[in-house]
Formats: sequence, C-alpha cells, structure tokens
Amino acid sequence: MTETVSKPDQADSPYPDAIGFGFAEVAALLNLAPGAAATASAAALRVSDEIGDTRMVAAGGSSLVARGLAFADSDGVLSVGGPVAAVTRALTTARRRIEISLVAPDYSDSVVSIESAEYEILMQPRSHLTWFAMAKRPDITSAEANLFIVQSHCAEHPDGGALVKNRETPEAGELLIKVEEGAWTVGRRLPGADSVESKRGLSDSDVLAQLRALRQD
Repeated sequence: MTETVSKPDQADSPYPDAIGFGFAEVAALLNLAPGAAATASAAALRVSDEIGDTRMVAAGGSSLVARGLAFADSDGVLSVGGPVAAVTRALTTARRRIEISLVAPDYSDSVVSIESAEYEILMQPRSHLTWFAMAKRPDITSAEANLFIVQSHCAEHPDGGALVKNRETPEAGELLIKVEEGAWTVGRRLPGADSVESKRGLSDSDVLAQLRALRQD
C-alpha cells in the first residue's frame, strides 16, 4: 500500500515556545476580562469553579505578580503585557476552542486550541493542574496545526489515536483518527449514536479536509 501518512519534523513544531501557568493563575487571567468567551474558555480549561472563587483568583494574581508575569497598581488592579497579555487576550476573546484528546494503551494526553481573531494558542495540561500555553506559528493554518498534533502523536504511538471535537458545535460530534496499514482511518461519532461510521485509506489531505469541516473553517 502506498504510504499516505507523513511524519512531521519535530524540529519544525508549530508551537515552538511555551509558558506555564498554575490553575489559579489561569483563573486570574480569565478574570481580567470576564465575559462569555472567558467563561467558555474556563470550561474548556476545567477552571469554571475557580473563576468564581475570589480567594482563588486573588491567589492566582499574587502568584503572577511574584513571578513577574503581571503587575499591580497602587489600587491592586492587575495588568499584564507581552506574551501573557497575548494569552489573556486569546482566552477572553476566543471564538473557537478545539479539543484534541490523544490516547494510546497506557497513555493519554490532551490539548486545547484556543483561537481568537488576534491570537491562536495551544493550551496543554500538565502535572499539578498546570497549563502550558504555546503560540501557533503564523505560517501555517489552525487546521494544519491540529493535524500536526495528531500526526506527532500517532508517529510516537502507532497503536494510538486522537479524538477531536469543536467545543462550539457539540452537535457535530467528534472525529476519531488513527493509522491503519499506513493510511488514516477517520470516524465521526455523533452525540447519542450507537455506532461510528469510518472512512479508511485516507491521506493527510483527506484528514485535513475533515478537520476543516469539523472546525467550520
């Protein structure tokens, strides 16, 4: 069978730089610009309860100031700049959140692609409820970056796969993506469905098209 699954160059990652935040710090950043987008991002990052906890938010703000990631004026009002401001802006103005679950035997991980009109970042959970934020390279599309994540995971875990869903359109279900016999297999699981309809023998470009459709690009 012709090889249709390419392996990405790990040195050419679409997310080259990262900055880590504790979950209380994430809650504090989201509270800098509260609103519907911030609330949806909080749900995606599993801090919905924390953004309403004033002590938690205060602790997060204190931690940001101590690390030099935020500044407090004489009235105690926080402000951020540079990469932290970009992360905050993305989280609080996002119009799309793509959740990618990476699974394999004895392995699981996840990433959330947060996309606003100005900034696009990847949020990845790590130990002790921390999140790492990474900026997307500007020379590739968001769908291509999503595909890169899936490619990298399947190259490292050939017996694994990925589940991708658009949190803005849960009724569209989720894509189940894996490699079989050197080509991609993609299924779509709809909410409440008892079975998954799959397409086999797909190329990278086929998977990219499916991702774009799910994303509603």
